[in-house]
Amino acid sequence: MADRNNNRLYFIIGGIVVVVALLFFFMSGSDTGVATTDPVAGGDTDVSAETPAADPATGTPPVTVETDTPPAVDSPAEPAAPVPAPAN
Repeated sequence: MADRNNNRLYFIIGGIVVVVALLFFFMSGSDTGVATTDPVAGGDTDVSAETPAADPATGTPPVTVETDTPPAVDSPAEPAAPVPAPAN
């Protein structure tokens, strides 16, 4: 009778070949999804950013936020009420 272990080996090698083929297909890349438009003729774009002054203005008071509610007070939580025993 023929040795049946070769069938399992062929199945594993075939699976590896399929995985490698799929990886090659997806990793090979193509230019179909890339936009290739030419820039507008004669149009250069200049980008400039201005930095703020080195030091903030001196003599200005700090910013404060006033609210109508008093600040929250941290207090311990109350213990939970005991659960009554079920009636049999």
